[in-house]
Amino acid sequence: MHNKRVLSGVLVIPVLYFIVWVLPPVYFFALVVIASVVGQYEFYKMARSHGVRPLTVLGSALGSLTVLEFYHPLLPGTGKFFFVTACMLVIMIARLFSSRPVDGALDDIASTFLGVFYVALLFGFQVALRMGAHGKQWLVFLYLVIWASDTGAYYLGTAFGRHRLYEKISPKKSVEGLAGGMVASAIVALLCSILFLPSTEWKEAAALGLLLAAVGTAGDLTESLFKRAAGVKDSGTIIPGHGGMLDRMDSMLFAAPVLYYYLAIR
Repeated sequence: MHNKRVLSGVLVIPVLYFIVWVLPPVYFFALVVIASVVGQYEFYKMARSHGVRPLTVLGSALGSLTVLEFYHPLLPGTGKFFFVTACMLVIMIARLFSSRPVDGALDDIASTFLGVFYVALLFGFQVALRMGAHGKQWLVFLYLVIWASDTGAYYLGTAFGRHRLYEKISPKKSVEGLAGGMVASAIVALLCSILFLPSTEWKEAAALGLLLAAVGTAGDLTESLFKRAAGVKDSGTIIPGHGGMLDRMDSMLFAAPVLYYYLAIR
C-alpha cells in the first residue's frame, strides 16, 4: 500500500503541475470537470449501497454545469444564487415526475442535491482559484500545503500516534498525526511564500498553512463520516494506494473554498 501511494504521487504530481502551471486555464477546468464527475459517481454509489437511489445522470450533468459556472458563467448578471436555485428546482421536478414510487423521494432528492454541492460545487472552487489573481501560484500553494498535511499526518501518526482524534468516525487518526500535519503544512506554506509568493508575509503564510490543514482534516473526517454511514472502506479504487477520487480530494474540497474566500476578503 505504501509503495502504491508513493508511485501514484510520483506519476500524478508532474502531470498536475504541468496542467496547472504551464497550460492555459481551460485544461485545468476540463480536468476538474472529469474529477468532479468521478467524485459524484463515487458519492452516488455510496448512497446506493445504503438503499438510496439518487438521480445519478442528472446530478452529474448539473455538477458539470456547476463547475462551468466557476470558469465561465452561463447567464452573467443573474446573481450568485440563480444556478443553485435552478439545480434545486430541476432535481425536485425530475423526481416528482419520475416513474419511481413515492417512497424514498426525500432521500433520493437529498442525496442527488448533496452530490452536486458537496462534490461539484466544492471542486469548482479550485477552478475559481485558478481564474483569480496569481491563480496558478495560489492553487499550487493549496495543493502543496494539503499534501504536506496529509503526508505529515500519515507518517507522524503512524510512528507516534497514541491519542485518537475522533475514534467513532476515523479510528486510525490521531492527535499526534494532526499536529504533525499542521506543522508540515506551516513549513511548506513558508517555503511557498519564499519561492513563488513573495508578497505574502511569513506570518500570514504560516497561519494560512495551519488553517488549511485544520479545515482539510475536517474535510477528511466528513468523507469518513459518509463512508462509515454507507458501510464502505473507500469511495472507489481509481487511484492505487489512495482509493477513490473523494479519498484523495476530501481535504481539498474543504480547503479550496476557505482559501478562495480568504483571498477575496484579504
